[in-house]
Parts: sequence; structure tokens; C-alpha cells
Amino acid sequence: MQKLETINESHCSYSQIKTFEKSVEKEQEYKLLALVETSKSTNILLQDCELEEEFEIVWKKILSSFEFRPSEREEISSIVTKVLKQNLISRDLQKHMDKLCILDQNQTSSFQVCDEHFGYRSRLKRMFEDNNKQQKLEAQKIASKIIEEYNQFIANKCNLAADFSESYIIELLEIVENGLKEKSLEIRSAFEVDLKIYLCNAACQDFQKLHDRFAKDRELLAYISATKNKYAAEFIYQFRKRDQCQRVAQAFISMVIKPLMLEYVNEPLGTQIAKEVKHKAQQYQSPHAFHQCILEDLIKEDCFESFVEYLLSYEDFRLRKIREKVVSHLSDTTSLGELRQHRLGEIVGKIAAAVSQTTEGTSGVLSDTKPLLERVCLILERDSKIDVKKESLNGPLFSITTEWDHFVKCLMELLAKMRFDLGQEFNQNVDVLEVLNDLPVQPQDQLLHIVRGCEKRCPLCKAPCEEEKLDHEVHSSLLHRPKGMLPYDFCSPSHLSCPETSKEAYGELIICKNLHLEDPNWSNISNDLNSQKTNNYWRYCLYLLSKFTIALLNIETTFKKYISHMYISPPTIDFDVFNSYIYRYVLARFNEKFAAEFKQELVKLPEDWKQITKEDALESLKGVFAKKGCS
Repeated sequence: MQKLETINESHCSYSQIKTFEKSVEKEQEYKLLALVETSKSTNILLQDCELEEEFEIVWKKILSSFEFRPSEREEISSIVTKVLKQNLISRDLQKHMDKLCILDQNQTSSFQVCDEHFGYRSRLKRMFEDNNKQQKLEAQKIASKIIEEYNQFIANKCNLAADFSESYIIELLEIVENGLKEKSLEIRSAFEVDLKIYLCNAACQDFQKLHDRFAKDRELLAYISATKNKYAAEFIYQFRKRDQCQRVAQAFISMVIKPLMLEYVNEPLGTQIAKEVKHKAQQYQSPHAFHQCILEDLIKEDCFESFVEYLLSYEDFRLRKIREKVVSHLSDTTSLGELRQHRLGEIVGKIAAAVSQTTEGTSGVLSDTKPLLERVCLILERDSKIDVKKESLNGPLFSITTEWDHFVKCLMELLAKMRFDLGQEFNQNVDVLEVLNDLPVQPQDQLLHIVRGCEKRCPLCKAPCEEEKLDHEVHSSLLHRPKGMLPYDFCSPSHLSCPETSKEAYGELIICKNLHLEDPNWSNISNDLNSQKTNNYWRYCLYLLSKFTIALLNIETTFKKYISHMYISPPTIDFDVFNSYIYRYVLARFNEKFAAEFKQELVKLPEDWKQITKEDALESLKGVFAKKGCS
């Protein structure tokens, strides 16, 4: 305080020190905010030497704004005397030089006009005019006017942020000379000299104060410079504290909160998407509807490769079609973005509420962040029934001591930014496949569960079972696949465990022809293909195939000895289904491609098969499934 009292003169006072400190605080705050933001965006940890350079920029800027101009103290009177002497010499008034001795003396009285200031003639002329008072009054008015101009001149100069200059005295003397040019009185040079000495004497005192003020700036600057290291240390400390706070908050957001938010947003999406697709697409109402739609699309698409995939890899083909439908649905609707935005708003609100519950009574209090962050997680689990993965909080990373309310401010800012960034991401053209891959519940899996139906396949042609009732014992297919549409290795008759069976024998075999397979052993067939039950079932199939010799049906005698001793009453055959045009059309359409694909001979087809049109096949398909639906 003694130092401050010493400086407490003119504007170099205690208030100036406070002004400087406020300037430092303000500029430091701007710089700290910028540095923390830079550190956050670049994730680069600034070194102390870099922070010292940044502080030096702030310090120089503050000193520049104060315009400190330190100078050595001088006696202004000597400069004024020198300038005044030069002025008198230039005006040929050297005879009055002896009057300069009174400069730099305290003037206790105002400027007074006296008889010496008038010439003899002027005094004689006015001797009888009111005792010469009128002449003195007029001269006094002139002097007073010039003095007023001087006062304004001094005020202007002292308000400038500049030290004293001898040019000020030159300007002052010009003011006097210009003011006397307008006189109408016969005044002697003594009047001009006395007035200049009077004003210069006053200027010595006024300008000395101005000069002393700037001389005092040197003392102020010395005091401020002595505190520079303290300010620099505080600057670095504040940055480290804020940067650490920012980094811990960022780590909590990225390691705990963001995964939580994405999981909350994505959790119901798969189920919701599946519901939307099921509501808009009728083929996802049942396994029958889905299978019918697949066959209709295959016929309309008229693509051989798709037929092969359907026949040989039905499960994969079915799942691919469902996924394509999901992708198409998401590409044509905005519901995904709307649902994600809604869920995002919900979880952000829940997190903000949990954080706000931890701020009570923590304003300005130094706290360990780790237990408070754990409390945030516990509140989320308790109030919002959200499973928070808190494993990331283990270890020293999140255990820092800071003002919790300041940490919460950083946390909420980052949470708001996270919401904004995710919201922007959800509003943009998203990669639908990428979104699907991130979902914990896949919509195609849910849709597949609806349309899967029975997983059993015909052991001869691999046609899917069309029975929709749960726990059914009899498996049946609406559309068995004929010879020529499947490769020999895919469903070889060697499965019948007949050693005499050969590829040549298969060449004469037409695989299942829309037969209702009602053998009670079907539902309990052993996985052991050599078992008696298995042989009984397939012998029954061959019996049916041999019993109905329709279109290329010709069983090789090789198999007859396995059928002769095994007589089972044939079931009732639905010949409308049996005579379906669907596979006849497909086989006729792609007979050559099937043969080339499977490296087999062309199937000899009746001519009427070749006359079946796409429309006939589609109509027949509708009839088959309509009849099944009514049965």
C-alpha cells in the first residue's frame, strides 16, 4: 500500500492500478477462452513455453493500450525561458530581457495593466479623460481575452496523451501576438512582454504538472512490471485448470455419455422399422404371403441368376430380399430421422436432469469429480432405467479437484454440442446400411421371424414346408421343384442309401411333383439317413412318384425293388396344385441355362410347356396360394 500511496498522484493513482488489473483480467479471459477452445479442437496439450508466449502477447497489448511513455523529469522553466528569449530576440525586444528573471515564480496575483504599458502621447491624450481609466479597461479586456484563450489552450494540451513539448510554448506566444494585432490602442511593447512573461510563468507550472505526470508513468510501469511474473503464473495456472476440466468433461462425454446416447437412440429403431415395413408391405403379414411375393417378383424380374439363388440358397436369398426391402423403406421415408431426433432429445433431457441433481450446494466448492460423475450415472440408472457402462470411470483419469459448478458448465456445453452434432448427423443424408449395422436389434431379423414359417425342407427337392400351424406333424410344400431345375449333387437320390443308385438313374427321375406327404413318420425322421424311418419315408415318396406318371414321370427299375415290399396307401392328391404352371414356365424359360449352370443335359419338355406365358404363371401362382389360404 505504501507503493500505491507513492503512485497516487494525478491519473497514476490507485484507481489506475485497479483499471490496469481489470484490463489484465479481461484480456486474459479472452485469451484463455481462445486457448482452451483451440486445445479442445486440436487435442494438443500446450507447453508452458507456448503459454508464456501467449501471455507476452496479452501483456504487450495491455501496456500498449495504456500508452505508457516514461521519461526523465525536467524543469520546464528552463525550456520556457529559452523559447521566450528566442522570441524576444526575433521581435527585437532584447531590452526587456532583464524581466525574465521572474519566470518560474509563483504568481499570486492576476495580470494588471499599468501606465508603463502606454506611450507618452497616449497617456497625455487621455490625461483628462476620466483619469485615464478607460484606456486601462480596454487594455485589460484585451489581456483577459488572451488569458482565456491560454486557459483553453492549456486544457487541450493536458488532455492529450502526450508529454510536454517546447512547441507548446511557441504556440502560446503566437496566441499572444495574434491577440494583440487586433488592438486599437497605442500600447507599448512592454505590454506584450509583460503579458508573455505572465502567461509563460503560468505555463511553467501547468506544463510542469503535465510533464511530471508522464514522468510518474515510469514509476507506475516499474510497479506493474514487477507484478508481471505473478500475472504470468496465474495465467498458466488458470489455463491448466480449465484445460484439465475441459479434458475430463470431454472424456466423460465421449467415453460414457455418447455411447449411452447412441444406445438409447438405436435401441428401439429395429423394432420400429420392422413394424413400419410390416404395416406398409402386405407380404410381411405371413410366411405364405411372403413366399408368394418372392415367387411373383422372381417371375416378373425374369432373372436366371435370382432363380438359381432362390433354389440353391433359399435362406440367404430370403434374408437378402428382406434386407433390401428394409433399405428401400428407409431410403424413402423420413421416419428414421424423426425417431432418432425424438429419442436424442429424450436422452439429453434425462442426462441434463441427472447432472442438475448433483449441483445442489456445490457452487464455488472444490470437489473431486469422480464420485460426482458416478452419482450422475447412478441417477440415470435409478430414474431413467438406463444401463450406464461405468467401467470407464475406473482409474485416476476422472479424479480431479475442481469447482464442480464450473465443471458442470463445461459438461453441459459439451452435452449441448454433442446433441447438436448428432442432430446434424441425423438430419443429413445418412448411409442406411451403416445405420442398420449399428442397430442392436436388426429389423430384417424381426421380419424374418414373421415370415420364416417352418424350417423343414423337402428332402428331395428342398422346397420349403408351407404349413403355418405351430407344432404341425405333417410337412407339405405347395410347389415342389421338377427335374432339371436343381443340380444332381444338390438333392441326389443317393440320399436314399441305395447302393445301386447312380447319376444315370437320377437322369430319369422327376423330383417331387406337388405331393401331399402324409407319412406319419415325416415329423420324426432320423438325422441318420440310413435309419429305417428315413428309408420308409423316401420309399413312400418314390411310391407316390411312381404311382402318378405325369409328364416325364418314369422311375428307374433300380428303385422298384425298394418300393415293392413297402406298400403305403397313397394320399389324396390335389391335381390343381399338381398341374401348376409356375415351374413349368420357369423350366421352359431357362431350360438351357439350367443345363449349362448345373452341367446337365437339357430336359425334354412337352411343347405345351413352352406355350405358357408369364401371365399364365403369375395367375397360376395366385391360384395355388389362394387355394392354400382357403384350405
